[in-house]
Amino acid sequence: MSTNSTAQDRMADGTVEEIGDGRHVLRFERRFAHPVERVWNALTRPERITEWFGEGIVVLELVEGGRYDIEVTGPPELVEAISEVAGAEYLTTRDTVLQVEPMAVFEHTFGGSADSVVRWDLQPDGDGCRLSLTHTLTPEPEMGGDARALAGWHTCLERMGRSLDGKPVTWRRARWEEHHAHYGG
Repeated sequence: MSTNSTAQDRMADGTVEEIGDGRHVLRFERRFAHPVERVWNALTRPERITEWFGEGIVVLELVEGGRYDIEVTGPPELVEAISEVAGAEYLTTRDTVLQVEPMAVFEHTFGGSADSVVRWDLQPDGDGCRLSLTHTLTPEPEMGGDARALAGWHTCLERMGRSLDGKPVTWRRARWEEHHAHYGG
C-alpha cells in the first residue's frame, strides 16, 4: 500500500525515550512512496539536503570520519527562528559522519556536538521505503528541550516528504510552531 507523504506527516508523531544520564532518544518513522535510492539521495546529496533542511551550504564527505558541515542561509524566516530559538552560532554546524552503509544507514553527529547523534535507517518497503530516524541527545531545557528538537525533525521530515513527492515547500515558522505546540513546547 502506498502512503502519501503529506497525509502521513500529519499523523506520524515522534516519540521520546529517556535512556539514562539525562540522555534522550527521539524517534520518528516514515514510509515514503519512493524507492530507497531516492530517499538515500535526499539524505546524502548536498543539493537535496537543502531542499528539506534549509537553504545553505552543505559539505558532506560520505565516509566514516568525514565532514558534515551545514551553514543555513535561508529562507530568512528560518535564519531568524534558529537565531532566536537556539542562537546564531547554530546557523553553522561542523559535524562528523560516524557510519555509512550505502542505501541503508547514515549516522552523524548533529549541532556541532559529539554528544548529539542522528541515525537514519532505510529499508525497502514494497514499492517504497521505510525511514527510521533516531536522535540521541541531552535535552537543553533553556532552548526548549525535546519539544524543540521533535518539532524541528517533524518539520524536516514533512518537508522531505513534500520534496520527494516533487512538491517542495518553503520552511514556515508557523508550521514549526504548530509542531512545537503539539509536542508540548
